[in-house]
Amino acid sequence: MIHVALLDDHRSILTGLLRLLEPAHDVRVVAAAPDPAALVRALDGRRADVLIADYDPERGDTLTLCSRIKSRPTPPAVLFYTAYATPALALAARAAQADGVIDKSAPAAVLLHSIRAVADGQKAFPVVGGDVFEAAVARLEDGDLPVLALLLDGLTAPGIAEALHCDEREAGRRARRVVERLRPRLAFATARPDPGGSRSA
Repeated sequence: MIHVALLDDHRSILTGLLRLLEPAHDVRVVAAAPDPAALVRALDGRRADVLIADYDPERGDTLTLCSRIKSRPTPPAVLFYTAYATPALALAARAAQADGVIDKSAPAAVLLHSIRAVADGQKAFPVVGGDVFEAAVARLEDGDLPVLALLLDGLTAPGIAEALHCDEREAGRRARRVVERLRPRLAFATARPDPGGSRSA
C-alpha cells in the first residue's frame, strides 16, 4: 500500500484528488491539507510515502518546502501536481530534489502511474530540452554550476558540503540560491491559467 499525503490550497483540488485516488487498490490517502502546518497536524505522526503538492508561484513557493523535506532522514517522494508543469519547472524541481512534476490536466492514469513510479524510487519529469537548460543556466553564476551538477545528481547539503569542501550550512545556502535562481519567473506564471479554473495546461 502506498500512503499518500496531499497539499493544495484549493479545497476543490483536494476533493477531486481524493475522489480520483479512492478507487486505486494500492493507494491510500493518509492526509490532505491546504498548507504545510495543517498537513503536519493531519498526518499526526503518520508517515507518507508520497507527498503530492501543488506548485503555484503566485501563491507561495513549494520548491523551498520540497528542499526542506528532502533534507530530512527518510523523506517521502515529492510529486508536484501543478498547472505549471513545464520543462523549466521540471529543472527547478529536480534541483529541489523533487521526484516528479505532473500537469493537473493529465489523465488520472498518468497521475496514478507517476505515484507508483516515484514510490518505487523512479522519477516522473517532463523532458528538459537543451534550450531550457541553457536558459536556466544563464541565470546562474559560475560558482553555482558545480552545486547544480551535484543537486541534479541527487545530493543534499551533507553531500554537497563533502564534495565542495565547505560546511553544511554554506552548502545548504548555495543549494537554496541555485533553486531560487532556477525558479520559473512570474512572467511565465501570469501567462498560465488559474489552477482553480476548469483547465490547467
